[in-house]
Amino acid sequence: MKRLIPTQRTPVFNNSVEHLHSKSQQWISEIEFIKIEQNFLKELLADHIIGLCTSNNFTNAKLLLNSIDNENEIGKKLIESIKEHKMNLALLIEHIYLKREDSFRKNHDYLKLDVKSYIENFKNIKEQVFEIILLIMKNEKQRKLLN
Repeated sequence: MKRLIPTQRTPVFNNSVEHLHSKSQQWISEIEFIKIEQNFLKELLADHIIGLCTSNNFTNAKLLLNSIDNENEIGKKLIESIKEHKMNLALLIEHIYLKREDSFRKNHDYLKLDVKSYIENFKNIKEQVFEIILLIMKNEKQRKLLN
């Protein structure tokens, strides 16, 4: 009787250097997309800033614009760190830095925490921007209905 061996859908070595390398590339892609979202949010706030002038949320909007700029700078530095890490992993794949594999893995864990924190901070900022824009849009809609 023949026995069927099920095919494996996930890689056997989730912590292989190749996996770490591909994860690093994913992080760069995510941060690059967040940069696009940051530019969109800045434009969105800038377009609705006149509506904020009449409300008490103007200060909050300015703080959010500063936060977006700050996160953008952090993202640039994080991308540079990840690119350097990717190069080190590529060298490790080529068996050049074998003695330093443990330090690269630790660095990967630190970068993982940094990326996670960066993404969470951005989600928080995005949520606040959407709340302010929603409030402005509701106020503008009410004004149009009253006129």
